[in-house]
Amino acid sequence: MTAAEAPMLEVRDLSVAYGVGRDAVRPIDGLSFTLRQREIVGLIGEAGSGKSTAALSLMGLARPPGHIVGGQVAFEGRDLLAMEDEALRRIRGRDIGIIVQNPRGALNPMLKVGRQIGNAYRAHNKATRGDGKRRAIDMLRMVGINDPERRVDAYAHELSGGMAQRALIAMALSSMPKLLIADEPTSGLDVTIQAQFLDQMWQTVQETGSAMFLVAQELGILANYCDRVLVLQNGHIAEDAPVRQFFTAPQQPYSREILRLEQDTAEGGITSGGTVKADDEPLVRISGLVKNFPIKGSSKVVQAVHDVDLAIAPGETLGLVGESGSGKTTVGRCLVHLTEPTEGEIRFGDQTLSGLSATALRQMRAKLQIVFQDPYDSLNPRWTIRRILREPLDLHTDLSRAEKDSRSRELLEMVGVDPGLIDRRPQGLGAGMLQRLNIARAIATNPSFIVLDEPTSVLSPRAVVGLVDLLRRLQRDLGLSYLFISHDLTTVRYLCHRVAVMYLGQIVEKGSVDQVFNDPKHPYSKALLAAHLFPDPGQRRVDRPDRRELQGEIPSPIDLPKGCYLASRCPSAKPECQARPQELTILPDGRSIRCWRVATGDLADQEGLQHAV
Repeated sequence: MTAAEAPMLEVRDLSVAYGVGRDAVRPIDGLSFTLRQREIVGLIGEAGSGKSTAALSLMGLARPPGHIVGGQVAFEGRDLLAMEDEALRRIRGRDIGIIVQNPRGALNPMLKVGRQIGNAYRAHNKATRGDGKRRAIDMLRMVGINDPERRVDAYAHELSGGMAQRALIAMALSSMPKLLIADEPTSGLDVTIQAQFLDQMWQTVQETGSAMFLVAQELGILANYCDRVLVLQNGHIAEDAPVRQFFTAPQQPYSREILRLEQDTAEGGITSGGTVKADDEPLVRISGLVKNFPIKGSSKVVQAVHDVDLAIAPGETLGLVGESGSGKTTVGRCLVHLTEPTEGEIRFGDQTLSGLSATALRQMRAKLQIVFQDPYDSLNPRWTIRRILREPLDLHTDLSRAEKDSRSRELLEMVGVDPGLIDRRPQGLGAGMLQRLNIARAIATNPSFIVLDEPTSVLSPRAVVGLVDLLRRLQRDLGLSYLFISHDLTTVRYLCHRVAVMYLGQIVEKGSVDQVFNDPKHPYSKALLAAHLFPDPGQRRVDRPDRRELQGEIPSPIDLPKGCYLASRCPSAKPECQARPQELTILPDGRSIRCWRVATGDLADQEGLQHAV
């Protein structure tokens, strides 16, 4: 790229307003920047700073009741804001693609995802419905969804959050646009798929001369893939700098504050989870957990979880990590019996949950709670915060109305939310605030154990640190135990005591945080950690031509291999691995490994993916 090249995208004094006259609010006010061919520009800012509004406005769009009130958006020399609707519609989707946040909200719940991808492709290409379905299958395979021939007929609610995000990415890329606007496209993805997607997009930009406008919360993404970084503050660009300059010598106080937050985390501003007493009797024990989902019209089943054993002590946090679709959420839902296990035993204290009557199970749930991934979908938008917090108190306590109101205000104070908001509805509140309300609801009945299912996946860096502090404080003050399901390995490292790594429904490695993060043994654990993006532009992933990673497709959970599930992708696999079922073996250091080569000492540490970073 040379300075003489004309920009692909040139934005000048762009403004978006909500409301009119003196009451108008302008989240975007005088936005200006350029984007050239073969360039990836990253945009970062706090939650609510207008990043998503900026991304939409680049296509001439604004969420109602917002409207664009001024400025220019010139794409290849043509002002999009001055175009007729029909001409603009031809550019959207074909020349400019967009990936938005909240995939479940963006996907049509009434149409199969393959149909939606095919419709987007056919809108801009001469293609039959059959061509559209074949394109959808190819795109789902490209974004790493296993068994795309089956997933193409799934509805959005049948996919995990990560899979729904990948389906949205597949739709945006179906016509191979010249410019991709990506609004936190990897927020629901685990680190391996995140790295693979971003690797692929970076390579596509370089080879095709396209460009990418990338909204991101994670500084690691900016450092590893972007050429320039824009900081959005007060509706306009507060800083526009080459990526290395931004990380080494930020110019604006706001930029320095963002980087200082990351540096404090890296330097131990948040201390690791530490340890719990090894002889503590487990509060929760899962033994031989199996969960299969039937397939309509077939005798086969989807094997979501297979032979999972876990134990969580009082006051302990166990992290559960792995790729999307690996069974993490299913384990969590089975644990609180929102999903009925196919086989296995789940014990809470001295009580076995299987076989409990509906009434007894409802009473037990006062002590077993869950916080879901998407804070926007987890709260009834029609209810006030008062009613949201009173619901579990109505179900599980005999408190008077006044006592319930008092408890609700106390819960808000415990999670750091102003009790004065108690009569507001969730609409308009930020993701961090909503997730704190979900936690307040979860602790309302004084539970002993909480499943936290990706609670930080849509939060800003500042909000993530605040939520981690909150969870640790509640654990200390209330004696809580957590199952922390996440793809955010940094948060897992600082919040959890132990970690279990899942792959295709099985636990493949289980040990302390130090064991798994500092000295992973299983080839999949090594690959997972190798894909983690550190905020260091001096060690960019895209500048490492020798990086090594897992190859091939993830096997279908319908027809799983007889031997090791990872064998077809593992660089350390031997012929015996294909036929030999793997058992979870306890090593002398106390960790558990599902790999016969590691367990017998046949796989040396220098093999495989240890140095893939």
